[in-house]
Amino acid sequence: MLSKERMYRIMNLLDEKSFITVKELTEEFKVSRSSVMRDLIELENQGLIQRERGGAVAKNISTMTLTNFNEQPVINKEFINSNEKMLVCKEAAKRINDGDCIYIDSGTTPVYLLPYIVNKRVKIVTPSTYLIRKLPDDFRGDVYLLGGEFRKNYDMSFGPLTLEMIKQFNFDHAFFSTNGVNLENGEVYIFEFSIGAVKKEIMKRCLQNYLLIDSSKLKIKALCTWSNTEEFNAVYVDSFETSIEIPDNYILCDKDEV
Repeated sequence: MLSKERMYRIMNLLDEKSFITVKELTEEFKVSRSSVMRDLIELENQGLIQRERGGAVAKNISTMTLTNFNEQPVINKEFINSNEKMLVCKEAAKRINDGDCIYIDSGTTPVYLLPYIVNKRVKIVTPSTYLIRKLPDDFRGDVYLLGGEFRKNYDMSFGPLTLEMIKQFNFDHAFFSTNGVNLENGEVYIFEFSIGAVKKEIMKRCLQNYLLIDSSKLKIKALCTWSNTEEFNAVYVDSFETSIEIPDNYILCDKDEV
């Protein structure tokens, strides 16, 4: 298959889904990773896509409102902005002490907390089956997996049963992920109302709430507003490049510490 034909098919695939991985493309076209990367670089040079760690998105994806129709599966986002996620979680993990009961949210970002708490004796509560799969074998604490309705793409539990289980716990710290943040009004977005309901219920039962985001989230809008950045004790972010004054509860994480 010629490179031009592959690039045409890549654009067609991105019309069908918001994100596509390099691995998917190598399997789809039966070519090497280097061939796929050359195609993606050329498409990016033409202004048609934006390369992300591990794959690519259509150029206009940041202007779309994310819903359950165009939100990509959790597993597809595993390696996107991984350095930034690690940076944010390394700093946030300093809040956690032995004996704490902590909530770790769904999504890929909070999973990057695990390397920094593996030796701490804490109780983790989570709805995330993705996080459970990533938990090290030598983790010294206890884990409670919230039950409820489950969808493979979400890799988490949600719904009425999940909300009832949450009411059994009292948390010291909660670490949240989200789809996007509006810097102008502070709204925090998620693609699905039922998932936003889980997050809101957790916040009611926690002493200290933290939002973990990489700077790409500052450009994304999604269907549901589930919180405001003012409600968090701290918002951890890797960078803040905007003319808007940074709010007092934002914590910029030092790249030199990774």
